Amino acid sequence: MSTESASASAVPTARAPLPLWLQVALAVVFGLFYAYDVWEVVQSVLVLTVGLGATLTATGWVILAVAALAPIAWFAGAFALARRRGILIAVLAYATGLAASAATFLSLAALLQVTASIA
Repeated sequence: MSTESASASAVPTARAPLPLWLQVALAVVFGLFYAYDVWEVVQSVLVLTVGLGATLTATGWVILAVAALAPIAWFAGAFALARRRGILIAVLAYATGLAASAATFLSLAALLQVTASIA
């Protein structure tokens, strides 16, 4: 019985989470990329409405609102996954969220064009 408890304690259980400063640094660095995705949508709205003088239907505004909120949601999900993980998993979570954010933006941009939400 003592050999079982000694061998069980020798096996490492879980990897220690990242130090707080590294979690914050990763969140800030990747957060800037996510913020750029949000700015990309705002820029698209400004170019469409002010620059080109186009009007958007209600469907177009909903699509652009979802496109602006999607990077924030992807960042929140990546942050929740990366919070208590090792550095590799944290970086992969943030990078995967960025890829999903870009795919969401491109899909919604195509949907905006297909639904003829721009008049």
